[in-house]
Amino acid sequence: MQSLRQLVQSEKSRLHLAIALGATASLLMIWQCWLLATLCDLALHQQQIPPGLLLHILLLWLLRPLLLAAKDLLGLAASQKLRTSIRHQLLGIISQAGPLRQRIAADGDLSTRLLEQVDALDPYISRYYPQLYLVVLCPLFISVAVASQSLLAAILLLATAPLIPLFMILLGRKAAEASQQQVQALGLLGGRFLEFLRGAVLIRQLRAEPLVLNRLNNASEEYRNRTMSVLSKAFLSGAVLELFASLAIALVALYLGLGLLGELPWAKAQIPVSYQPALFILLMAPEFYAPLRQLGADYHAKAQAEAAFMSLTPIWDLPVCNGGDTQAPTKPVSIEFQHLSLLGSEHRAALLNDIQLQVQPQQRIGIIGPSGAGKTSLLESLLAFQQPNQGQIWIAEHKLTELDLTQWRQQLVYLSQQSQWLSGTVRSNLLLAKPQATEQELQQVLQQALCADFVFALPQALDTKLTEGGIGLSGGQFQRLALARALLKQSWLWLLDEPASMLPVEQQRQYFQQLELLSRGKTLLLATHQLQHLQWLDQVWLMHEGQIIAKGSVAEIQAHPQYQASYRQEFV
Repeated sequence: MQSLRQLVQSEKSRLHLAIALGATASLLMIWQCWLLATLCDLALHQQQIPPGLLLHILLLWLLRPLLLAAKDLLGLAASQKLRTSIRHQLLGIISQAGPLRQRIAADGDLSTRLLEQVDALDPYISRYYPQLYLVVLCPLFISVAVASQSLLAAILLLATAPLIPLFMILLGRKAAEASQQQVQALGLLGGRFLEFLRGAVLIRQLRAEPLVLNRLNNASEEYRNRTMSVLSKAFLSGAVLELFASLAIALVALYLGLGLLGELPWAKAQIPVSYQPALFILLMAPEFYAPLRQLGADYHAKAQAEAAFMSLTPIWDLPVCNGGDTQAPTKPVSIEFQHLSLLGSEHRAALLNDIQLQVQPQQRIGIIGPSGAGKTSLLESLLAFQQPNQGQIWIAEHKLTELDLTQWRQQLVYLSQQSQWLSGTVRSNLLLAKPQATEQELQQVLQQALCADFVFALPQALDTKLTEGGIGLSGGQFQRLALARALLKQSWLWLLDEPASMLPVEQQRQYFQQLELLSRGKTLLLATHQLQHLQWLDQVWLMHEGQIIAKGSVAEIQAHPQYQASYRQEFV
């Protein structure tokens, strides 16, 4: 993954132009200081002031702020364009990642990262990055100008300059650590708030509003305290930098003042620097330290940006599969797993390890194994969200990674353990699978999925409102509704992940009997924890720790020692 500084390179033309404008403004400042010193010298000696001198000073007084404003505008424009590009990249990765995004964080946390943490990159892009160059160029220009009038004054400036970045780094480390903790706290707060919003109806039903409000208040108060801690460290570092800059300027002023009085210990009764050059140097001394002080002020923004960038890095690092442009098959074809291996997150072992199997067209296969065996991962491998770490999946004569994945996913049905439901009516959620479905088609799939009885018993039948996440019906009812929605899609490949796990035993029997009828002519992969009522499956795969350890008929797998050890309760 690229670094934060490498990320900025895509907008380097704008930023380098901003740096050039800042450097030009610094040169104009040197000229302006010289003209002001000349003006004061002429006034001190009561000499006539040329009108051209005043005109030059006025022009420089107007031109320099314009250059600095243009520099800032270029930095802001580069930042806005780059942040927009980053958001599009991250949204694209998340949309391609599918269930992989849950490895990073919950949806609320991801939303916070895309909004808050991408915006936290702005100070680094628009201010800190240009200032890294100006902090070298501007003091260098001023040092040359000062050295032309007094070598000792230039040495004093250069000798005291490193103190500011030194203390900036020492104090900035604490601010950086606090910023990293602040990013994590904001993500947790955003995730918690989203979960409370999703469960608002249930919270009201349970009359738990005071408890939820109390938790939100505690979380927000903790976040406020963290924010004040970060700001206090930032203010402390800024105050220390201002102190050292002021002391350094005072040291230069003391040298020049004693020199004009002829009181320097090594140059008694001598004036090493006359009035005009001394005033010129004194006018430029604050400007010499200004870029260093600005860099110190922006160092906290750099710490925030680095913490934000670290929170975005896991999204870039997701092993998403981009696919190709080969047309996906629209009718049942063979599927072959060739030495397929998938790695999990850094805290998990391999999800799948050297899977080598073949599925014939219209074959119906059960996948069984204990929790964590890899059943869901095997189904999700056919969704092609994750790039395989080893091996390939062949769909007929093409690799899965070569197919147009958007078209491929339209050819299959995937029922996860937790189906997704949007805020809206039962009808609108069913129509997600086929927006042009007729009323007759809806009634037909509801009958086939054994959910017509409870749907039409609802107060408004198909037009009954559901909340986001599906709060309002039982888990078993939603599993049957998910099957009804799948039937609307008319796909040839079905991937079902424990589709009846929330149904009572008797309803499970009815469900699987109906599934046997509905899945005829389909290619079916069914992940399950039990084999009761599934004697109609053509083959069963037994999984353990990401590997297929046995395959055969339902009776053969039920006789396998590993199955009997894991599922002995079926025979009780």
